[in-house]
Amino acid sequence: MINKYTKDLTAKSAENSLPSELNELRKFYKESGIPTILDESLTELLLTLLVKNPENILELGTATGCSGTAMLLTLPNAKLTTIEKRQVSQDEAIKNFKKFGVYDRVTCVLGDSYETACSLIGEFDFIFLDCNKASYTRLLPVLKGLLKKGGVLFTDNVLFRGYVSGESEPPREYRALSRKIGEFNELLANDKELLTCFFDVGDGISISYKK
Repeated sequence: MINKYTKDLTAKSAENSLPSELNELRKFYKESGIPTILDESLTELLLTLLVKNPENILELGTATGCSGTAMLLTLPNAKLTTIEKRQVSQDEAIKNFKKFGVYDRVTCVLGDSYETACSLIGEFDFIFLDCNKASYTRLLPVLKGLLKKGGVLFTDNVLFRGYVSGESEPPREYRALSRKIGEFNELLANDKELLTCFFDVGDGISISYKK
């Protein structure tokens, strides 16, 4: 379990690597109850991106565009294709992409993550999976097909509030979803095409390398 000391330091690292205006925007969304990637998970995401240095990134779950903006600010030469099913979220994301000067490197797609991913043509060297968690399992074979050999799949929320790992008992409304995420984790761990590590960071992340 990541302790408070390392958690605070990791969060501070994320804040220091991004413009203060973006940090304030992320804080505003969090306080408003709008889903936003946790600071520790964002730090790991940006670190993995810097190590991999991908040119073409696929993001499933645009939300307000904060993670997409952070990725593009971290990698000035990268391009992002990002999928969002809610029009209101996509509109907010486009506003933020323009605000931080990265919109010209973004392809925004409105639609269901699974259906849209199935229709994509081409390959990506980095995929960030952070959409509807119930779709993770059926998305996996599609994303493997879109991921280049040597590419990285970065997945958020794989421990889902500790429910998946058994640290806490999920309430009734989250039991089915917790089982589905657990099934996804098992698929990742047993996939012979992928080398995967799971990390107790934020809400749980996994990093998979396509052999």
